[in-house]
Amino acid sequence: MKNSRAIFLLLLANSISGVAQGISMLAIPWYFTGVIHREELFGKAYLFITAISLFWGVYAGTLIDRYSRKKIFLVMNLAGLFMLTAVTLIGFKSDGLPWYLVAIIFTTTAFIYNIHFPNLYAFAQEITVKEDYGRVTSLLEIQGQITFTIAGAIAAMLLSGINHHINFFGFDISLPFAFRAWKIHEIFAIDAITYLIAFVIIYRIKSLPVVEQKIDTSHLRERMKVGFSFLKNHPLIFHFGNASLSVFLTILVFGTYIQPMYVDSVLHKGGDVYAFGDMAFSLGAVLAGFLTTKIFAEKNVVLGIILLSVVSGAMYLVMSFSYLLGLFFVANFIIGACNSAIRIQRVTYLFHHIPNHIIGRASSIFFVVNVFFRMCLIGAFTLPFFHQSTNVLYAVMSLAVICFGGAAILFINYKALVKEPMIV
Repeated sequence: MKNSRAIFLLLLANSISGVAQGISMLAIPWYFTGVIHREELFGKAYLFITAISLFWGVYAGTLIDRYSRKKIFLVMNLAGLFMLTAVTLIGFKSDGLPWYLVAIIFTTTAFIYNIHFPNLYAFAQEITVKEDYGRVTSLLEIQGQITFTIAGAIAAMLLSGINHHINFFGFDISLPFAFRAWKIHEIFAIDAITYLIAFVIIYRIKSLPVVEQKIDTSHLRERMKVGFSFLKNHPLIFHFGNASLSVFLTILVFGTYIQPMYVDSVLHKGGDVYAFGDMAFSLGAVLAGFLTTKIFAEKNVVLGIILLSVVSGAMYLVMSFSYLLGLFFVANFIIGACNSAIRIQRVTYLFHHIPNHIIGRASSIFFVVNVFFRMCLIGAFTLPFFHQSTNVLYAVMSLAVICFGGAAILFINYKALVKEPMIV
């Protein structure tokens, strides 16, 4: 595989920073829900962050198509290192952190995510030959989900501590050791160190692009118009890019905001169950990463996404009508597998239908649309109604409807999407 060393280093750097980022992104929602019991405060903060992301997402896409993707990674890791180090030092000095500094770290990580993944896929497409698109997107998904699996396991122990036993996927496991739960700023310290390691690894990447680089040096407004114009001239790609993100939309809302409430108010469990639920999701995603390209050939991409979206919706319904802990883990596992398989097929399809020099801007438009709907959902779910008793179950049901809606849009456009010509 051409540029194999560069691809390996990219995966390695993404793995190292991904574990720590995953731990932090699990720790922060649980900190607000299970530690200080201010989930409504986190909901409002998350809504505000999501609203800002509408503007940042579009701008991030223009950066990806204007500047070196490698340099963007380097700057991004330095920014994360600086913010986390500063907040961590405050935490150690004061032996704790006020909620707003924790929210600032969540904001920083969310903004990094918003440019990280579009930049990651654009960089991967830039250094990958077309024949290896399916293989490389599978590797990216497998690597990403393995890191989140590891993050889930570590977070389960760090968030709740270990008092000689732990709830492992619903089973109470006795252990010969114990340690206290980590404080939030101690978790942030790990994250800061990994940003530094990732920076060093990315810096060592040397590769030759396998696609012709067309750097757009025009004004910001003109660069943004290119992405909109492309999707306006290719409406099927626009519909596909957004509808195929319906499951991903639900996962972001469920995993970050709804799931902590579901575990706390419906299952009446602690941070270990919350973290292992995320770990079950990641294990399913890893399995899908290995099997997706074998089960779904590239010509069956659209059909595969339709079927997997329906299955994901069904799993949300299972969680809506069942309080069994075992089914909670099974549903997370299956949704994780479906989401991973959809992501692999979706990215492969977009690689074949969007030129590399505008993929950043096109992806940012999909991202902004997704953020808008996410903002609407979060705004609705912060209403007091969903925080009473077990009413969070109605929020879970609505996520099922969204999955079914995305599948319906793809089904209506199925024949046209299959016939959509690929880029030369």
